[in-house]
Amino acid sequence: AIFGSNLGSSSSRELAVSASSSLPLCPAMAEKLNEMIGSADCVFFDMSSCPYCRMAEDALTAKGIAFKKVPIADYKPALRELTGKTSAPSVWIKGTYVGGCNDGTEPWHGVKPMLASGKFEEMMKA
Repeated sequence: AIFGSNLGSSSSRELAVSASSSLPLCPAMAEKLNEMIGSADCVFFDMSSCPYCRMAEDALTAKGIAFKKVPIADYKPALRELTGKTSAPSVWIKGTYVGGCNDGTEPWHGVKPMLASGKFEEMMKA
């Protein structure tokens, strides 16, 4: 299954990998990703050499938003199946994918645009 632009237009779409889904993903990896996504209100899949990760991290830190930083490498195959993307960062709020630094799979995605619009904080408080 290819997701990318097929995620629909729901602004609050919650994504989850299911071990029983038809995705060609091993159940253990799907479970590991689900556990990590659910492990904090904001989960930030990071790559240390990525300048976009640093920009998104700096923007979150400047706003005083707490997040759990996780190395993305072990999760890339599962993230690809789930979001259609393997780019870093991959940011999740309360189980909902919200994109990377500047964009994502929905027009409202991206850490920096969401911080500018207030959507990031709104989702964190929900």
